[in-house]
Amino acid sequence: MTYPPAPSPEQWSRLDLGAAEAVARSIAARSGATLIEVRAHEYAGRPGPVAFFLVAGERFAFVPGGEVTVGFDGDRFEPTPRQAASFAESADEYGIEQDIRQFTDAVTAARRTVVVPPLLVAVEAAEAGVVAVPPDHPEIVRRVERARRRPRPAAEPAPGEIEWSGAARAILRPDWTVEAAWLLGSPSYDGEVDRLAGLGQRLLTPDEWEHACGGGVATLFRWGDDNPDGDPWSAETGPHREPNRFGLHIGQDPYREERTASRDVVCGGDGGSAVCGGAGSFLSWLTIATAYRDSGYDGDYGTMRIRPAIPLA
Repeated sequence: MTYPPAPSPEQWSRLDLGAAEAVARSIAARSGATLIEVRAHEYAGRPGPVAFFLVAGERFAFVPGGEVTVGFDGDRFEPTPRQAASFAESADEYGIEQDIRQFTDAVTAARRTVVVPPLLVAVEAAEAGVVAVPPDHPEIVRRVERARRRPRPAAEPAPGEIEWSGAARAILRPDWTVEAAWLLGSPSYDGEVDRLAGLGQRLLTPDEWEHACGGGVATLFRWGDDNPDGDPWSAETGPHREPNRFGLHIGQDPYREERTASRDVVCGGDGGSAVCGGAGSFLSWLTIATAYRDSGYDGDYGTMRIRPAIPLA
């Protein structure tokens, strides 16, 4: 069967819900995904439809492709007085000689025009190697019982969630019964690439990640050039916590950086280094800028988060 070409980002954003649903049904038919919802959505003043699908129990969203512009041009950046003051304080403390525009330009990928395919992209990034297991899994039962026997006040309830580093995690009810549990493996990059390929999926390229995150905007962040106060990890609400233009939860927490199809490029964070190191508000927010590149990335933050994608072209 021949399917019509998927719309470009501009075409998709102009579709009414009826036309968007027709496109989504065509995508479901060609990909084998289950269409679960098409609805109106608006992010940072940009309205348009979003479409969600289910693939092997995981939610995916449609990200239209074509010729798109990604990256950031530091020369056009006009920092607010608050951003400039925050950067000046950090620059003085860390001996940064560049001005805020030069520094921002140096740590973001250059503005460029690329061609990306239409994609189904996982709504949430997942920690690789996390495998859900039954609450009565012997390993989970053993670890919970050991934790329960540790000395503590008699009336103290279970901690709610408990994690054994690199081994397991469990959600506990107040009476210490297990509500949900996971075993944590030690995946390799190559192993995850091969696993996804076996599912007909793959990692996003850096270009695709930036497009999926920013949706074509030229601003530093997907919502604009300014950032809220504080830091993105501590801020539980704000534009970074909202579903983006395509309905993705992406670039929300600098501790939750994501691996890409380029082995040496992570997107969406710096492993929390700037926040943890007290680098200041602007530098902390900068790590979740759409085009941010972590020059200090050495291939291992101790975790591996992946966002599967399914090409439609």
